[in-house]
Amino acid sequence: MRLKSLQIEPLGDGGWASPLLEFGHRTTMLFAPNGSGKSPLIRALASAMGFPNNFRNDILEKCKEVVLHAESEGKALIIRRTIDAKNQEFYATIDFDGEQTEHHSEGTFSLSLFQTLGLKPPKLISTKGEEAQPYIATLLPVFYLIQGFGYSAAYRAPSSFITDQFVEMVRFAFGLNPKHSYEVKKTLIEEKIALEAQTRKIVAAQRVLEYQSRGVDDSDANQAALQRMTENLTQQLDGLRASVDSKGTANSTLMELLRQKNGQIRSRQMELFELRNRVAGIETIRAEIDGEIKTLGLNEEARRVFTSFQEICRVPNCGLFIGSTESYGKNLLYLKDQIKDLERNSQRAEIRAEQLEERLEELGAERQTLVDNLDSPSTSGVDQLVTAVQALTKQLVGVQGELGRISGLKEERSKLFKLERERDRIQDRIDELTNTGRADHDFNKLRLNLRELTVKWMQTLATENVSTNVDIDLNLRFTFAGETIETIGSGGSSSTTIRLVLAIHAALLEAYLSDKSRPFRFLILDTPKQEELHTADLARYLTELEQMCEANDAQILFSSTEYDHPTGPKDRRWLPSYRGPDKPMFLGKRSDLLAVDEFTRPDS
Repeated sequence: MRLKSLQIEPLGDGGWASPLLEFGHRTTMLFAPNGSGKSPLIRALASAMGFPNNFRNDILEKCKEVVLHAESEGKALIIRRTIDAKNQEFYATIDFDGEQTEHHSEGTFSLSLFQTLGLKPPKLISTKGEEAQPYIATLLPVFYLIQGFGYSAAYRAPSSFITDQFVEMVRFAFGLNPKHSYEVKKTLIEEKIALEAQTRKIVAAQRVLEYQSRGVDDSDANQAALQRMTENLTQQLDGLRASVDSKGTANSTLMELLRQKNGQIRSRQMELFELRNRVAGIETIRAEIDGEIKTLGLNEEARRVFTSFQEICRVPNCGLFIGSTESYGKNLLYLKDQIKDLERNSQRAEIRAEQLEERLEELGAERQTLVDNLDSPSTSGVDQLVTAVQALTKQLVGVQGELGRISGLKEERSKLFKLERERDRIQDRIDELTNTGRADHDFNKLRLNLRELTVKWMQTLATENVSTNVDIDLNLRFTFAGETIETIGSGGSSSTTIRLVLAIHAALLEAYLSDKSRPFRFLILDTPKQEELHTADLARYLTELEQMCEANDAQILFSSTEYDHPTGPKDRRWLPSYRGPDKPMFLGKRSDLLAVDEFTRPDS
């Protein structure tokens, strides 16, 4: 974006206007005494680019609008901004390449101008944690030093409503990812909600798995044994169906089933016996722990009694027993955790014991049926065959049911694994979003470059009494051997503060101009306090700025009260052109206009 011309139009016949003020190809110089109206012209330029109007009453009452002619990518850009009588209403038009848009708010104007310049503003986070967008008023102070407060810090905007606004605007200007992206924050909130939901699913799946795994041996060895048992039972059933001697075969089968049943009963009884012993042992351990807790309690009571004796602790909170107090708390917490673990183990054992007792009753009844069929002389071969088939079938169904429970258990375990894997993916995503900016190589590279350039421009301005050990943190805070600009300025060194601010902005501009595609190719310096800068230092600074702008197709606009900087053939000098009460003015009635060729001309 190259600045071409600026003009202020009058409000009515008696209003104040400016002539058509053309910008220099490289340098535009405003040189006039204080009170000539230099700052209103520069504020009008900023106003045309979307900066809040901040004019005095005489400008509001006499001027109608600001017209800025510029150029972007070789296309004409014309901006008209109304000067409102109360500095509150916003109205501007943007005419780019023949297409015009109207804007009634700073927000829509900024978005439109950013789009015109090929910029896509990011969604940022406001200081209130809400979505916020950059405005021209938040970005322009990187390229515009406002008279007065603009020279007191590295970055000063009319308002600061974006979190870490300076670093966010520099990141935006340089095309880097934002430090605090609202989209990232929104995604992070969504991912955290998803993580909580996933955790609830995992807890529920763990409960289901724990319930289904009670009394189920899902080991590969047990599953193989059950498979063999299924095959054996199936073979026995097939043998019974095909046998000619049904009575002998049935009797033999019943005897084998009785033997197996006795083995199952003995196995369950042994397991039940061990469980009861375990529960008894748990109760014994719990009683011992309760005793330890009582002992700890007695020791703590004794400590309190001792601390009440003034002969031992002569001052309140003497600290004599701090170690024992901390030890008491830790031991008590440890013992209570042990009791909780014992209670959980005891509950599991009792549940399993109840299941075994129920199963023993079923096995006893099944065994008695087998015994009755074998011992009864009235039982025929057919009855024994039916009983044997029923017993085998029931046993087969039980084994298949056990295999089904194992299969279901493995399926639940697989579901739990998938849920945990998804939770890990969500957590990784959260970690990735949380770490945004920590490994920002492009921004770190910019910081290193700015540090070197800042030192260079500090030396150009002969900045004394400040260390060149410059450090720039992740928030783009500049420190000089640990001292901030504010700290240096609070010591009464206004001259040093101005030099540092000028050096930082020159460094930012030089780094920015290194990419030819970046649109803002100007630096506006609105009348620094020249009485606090040596003329030679300021002249050297402006000369090097001009050389940098010449090499990078950029412009510099400088307003001066005392230092008349020499300009070149393609530069422009804006001089007061209206007759005033005691001196020429930059704004005035058309009837008071002086000779045109005397106030905006290239230097000869």
